[in-house]
Amino acid sequence: MKSVSRESGRRMELLFLVLIFAGLFATYDAIRRVNNNLIDQTEEIKKIREELIKNNKK
Repeated sequence: MKSVSRESGRRMELLFLVLIFAGLFATYDAIRRVNNNLIDQTEEIKKIREELIKNNKK
């Protein structure tokens, strides 16, 4: 009987570890996507700014 409870305890530990890993990975991925979007938006703003400066000189 005790070996059955140990086995289920190990499975629960493994399940919790997998869930924690998945949660950390999902958080990392979300932060990475937001960061990439911010970088893309910053580059777009720079391009628009350069175009405005170029057009104002004409």
